[in-house]
Amino acid sequence: MKKRFNKLASILICITFAVVLLFLKDKMDFIWSGICNFFSILTPIIYGFAIAYILNFPYRFFYKKLFGRIEKPRFQKAKKPLSLILTYLLFLGLLAFLGAILIPQISDNVSRLVTDIPSYIKSFREFAANFTNWLTERFNVDATILDGLNTNIVNLMKAITTFDNVGKVYSAAVSTASFIFNWVLGFVFSIYMLASKESICRQLKRFGAAFLPTKWMPVIYEIIDVSDDKCGKFLVGKVIDSAIVGVLCFTSMSILGIPYAPLISVMVGVCNIIPFFGPFIGAVPSAALLLLISPLYCLEFVIMIFIIQQIDGNIINPKVVGSQVGLIGFWSLFSVIVAGGLFGITGMILGTPIFAALYTLIGRLTKKRVAMKGENADRVINMPVVKSGGLIDIKAKVKNPIKIRTSGSSTHENEGDENTENEGEETDNKEES
Repeated sequence: MKKRFNKLASILICITFAVVLLFLKDKMDFIWSGICNFFSILTPIIYGFAIAYILNFPYRFFYKKLFGRIEKPRFQKAKKPLSLILTYLLFLGLLAFLGAILIPQISDNVSRLVTDIPSYIKSFREFAANFTNWLTERFNVDATILDGLNTNIVNLMKAITTFDNVGKVYSAAVSTASFIFNWVLGFVFSIYMLASKESICRQLKRFGAAFLPTKWMPVIYEIIDVSDDKCGKFLVGKVIDSAIVGVLCFTSMSILGIPYAPLISVMVGVCNIIPFFGPFIGAVPSAALLLLISPLYCLEFVIMIFIIQQIDGNIINPKVVGSQVGLIGFWSLFSVIVAGGLFGITGMILGTPIFAALYTLIGRLTKKRVAMKGENADRVINMPVVKSGGLIDIKAKVKNPIKIRTSGSSTHENEGDENTENEGEETDNKEES
């Protein structure tokens, strides 16, 4: 009777689960919109967490390195507020310095670009026409090959130079104001989070100890520790590396006399945070812009960016970022493509460190499981697989080879059997002959 009841309960659970899945399938758009609205409400908190997480590194430096050596009892209570004040003064000073230098130049570059873009496009069309005539006279190439390009350029000019839609202006103004408001609110939230991080961590630990199994807590702590190590060091190192690349780009463009140096350098530096594809995302639009002005500027910029990326990849990045990620090139590219396809630019930036954390945790678990299986696991790992005929022979330089029949027959494994060793040697000799 009890078995029948358990079987009936299992069937009812499966039916209920199937009905719930069908309901979720029909309401997926509604559920997804609800999730998006929920995260849009949490946007300031997410921004605040990101700011507090980045600023935690200079905060720890001030708290442990700068004020940690002072052992006066009266000074102990002042260490935390002083470290917090110095951290945010450094952050605001850096923002003010960059804003005072970059914002006026970037705004001037943008306004000058919007004003001069028609003349740039006109000169580029003249260059394209002359180049087409040269190709026609020299190589008898059809002169209509650039008609589509000229049409696209005209459409681009109209899109850039005409912006009289009031609805678009209003929408852009509202989205910009909302973006600034979320970041300001996130900045204020980060102050409270960084100031009370010890109490927040303590409360989360108490919550975990109260409602989660005790055996789970070491695993959760290990996941948090590995994620913090991979993500924190990668992001901080990548920001420093991108800032160095941006400075090198600005200096090189200023020396070569290439126009729009501040605007292009900021674009190249910011996009360099994205692994693999970041340099291309920043360099290709910049090269296209310079191509409209002068093909010579475009050629100089491409050569300059290639040299800077070689210096960054071989000298700067290994020194600043180092081998903190711990991934081979294949897995790094895999993580960027998958995370970028799922979550866009944010996924492309955070995909590599998050995947590195998962890679490290899975690697530790795999190593532990292999160690538990002992010599049998080591023997299987070191066995080369040779496929021949209907058999897949797994052979190794051990006493007992293993043979697995793919046709469905049983597998024979005789450990310590000398007859099996002789048969394996005779089979090997026949195969070699």
